[in-house]
Amino acid sequence: MQRQFHVLTGPTAAGKTGFLLGHLPAGSAVVVSADSRQVFRLMDIGTGKPTRDELDLLPHYGLDVLELGTKFSVYQFLICLAGWLAELADDPRQVWICGGTGLYIHALLERMTLGAPPRHKLRLALSAAISERSAHYWSEALQLSPADPHNPVRVVRAAEAACVDHLAMQRIYAQLGLDPVVDDAGNAVEQERFLAAMQVLDHWQCAGLAVLDPGHAELLSRISLRVRRMFEQGLPEEVQVIRDAGYGDVDEVANGIAYREAGQLLDGEIGYEDAVEQAIIRTRQYAKRQRTYFRGRGWQFKDDAKLLAWFNGLQRS
Repeated sequence: MQRQFHVLTGPTAAGKTGFLLGHLPAGSAVVVSADSRQVFRLMDIGTGKPTRDELDLLPHYGLDVLELGTKFSVYQFLICLAGWLAELADDPRQVWICGGTGLYIHALLERMTLGAPPRHKLRLALSAAISERSAHYWSEALQLSPADPHNPVRVVRAAEAACVDHLAMQRIYAQLGLDPVVDDAGNAVEQERFLAAMQVLDHWQCAGLAVLDPGHAELLSRISLRVRRMFEQGLPEEVQVIRDAGYGDVDEVANGIAYREAGQLLDGEIGYEDAVEQAIIRTRQYAKRQRTYFRGRGWQFKDDAKLLAWFNGLQRS
């Protein structure tokens, strides 16, 4: 018998966690985070993690799992997710997948094979080759079909995905002058982990998905309020703590939305209001990209009232 989970996603600052906290009775549910930044330790204020009091009411999986600087791909998310869901297999509480990283949710729902395990030697060799010639050149030379043939990261991932086929793997490795046996020694273990994770996920099914979207004007207002609150609650101080721990140059901090601006404020490069306003602008741009992604998947958008009606219908079923 398959267990069920529900999915609540939406753009940043839409109010996803707040909605669940406000409508799920304490102790009745557990949340699995689908957020690519909340997985990292030390990044609390700037990622909108729930407070300790909120976690007491609504426990979360997927928070504070990794040290900053650790790579965390969709493939690794699916493996971790399978582990968390395995722990919840006999738990009577409702399970909600909640977060704004649409790629994670899409991968879960579609069991996407972009979860192909990473091939480290292939990555290094192809990245070096791309630095000498273009990503587009190697996309054609290796007969790949990346989503964006001009994007080096997409080309490398397309090569890894193509290597699921043994003949394609031999051809790609030969063109790059690599020995597939050397790279496959560790890759076989990774593949076994991934297949085991897929078996766990096969025991679960999605009972409903909604995209919380309060509307353009309201979302812009919520973003402004949220970003200002982050700075008031100590985001610059959080960045200083991260720097003191030795992670100041990690991409999630140096270039992360709001984190970069808080760092620039600390360094005296910009003033307080400029930092806040620039963080608001970048957050709005990110929310626009999220909405575009959700719409492209055909997922159903709901404002607060429609989401509540949908939610109440789930509770009665």
